[in-house]
Amino acid sequence: MVEHVQHKRAEVYLANALTILWYICWPVGMLLYYLAVAVLFVLKLLYRPAGFLLQPFVYLGRFIVACLIAPFQLLVRFETLYIYLGVAAIAGLTVGLAVSYAYGSLSSLLRLGSEPESAPGRTAKEYRVAKRTEKAKLEAPLMTAGAHSPAAVSPSHMSMSDSARKARRSKGLLNQTIMEVDSDY
Repeated sequence: MVEHVQHKRAEVYLANALTILWYICWPVGMLLYYLAVAVLFVLKLLYRPAGFLLQPFVYLGRFIVACLIAPFQLLVRFETLYIYLGVAAIAGLTVGLAVSYAYGSLSSLLRLGSEPESAPGRTAKEYRVAKRTEKAKLEAPLMTAGAHSPAAVSPSHMSMSDSARKARRSKGLLNQTIMEVDSDY
């Protein structure tokens, strides 16, 4: 019975508290309601002139947004083609990787990848050294023959025909470099 009395007392206290809160909150709620109605009325009065004044900015903003969205709308038209090419690329890559793996496996199994070792060719350095020795051998007889000639004694004794002959010789085909290519064929 004590519990029943305490329960009734708690209900009375709760009812009184709710009544007091109602009398406090009701005027505040009504005040906020009428304040919101007044603010909305003023905003409705200002909306039309403000909307009229801001209309060029709204249209400009819509145009800019339309220009920014246009490429994406164009892409939407090519969606089917994009999907087709994307699937083809993925399928091509998958098949290509599978074939590459299969070829690698078969070539290593059948030892097709090992090439017979070929004789190493001459390097550029060896080629240059060989050319220098050949050139030195070709020029050596000319040097010895030139040392015994009377014109080799002094440059002042050279005749006009000797200088003209040397000038012609330097312009001819004999003084041009001819590159030789070694071939195994």
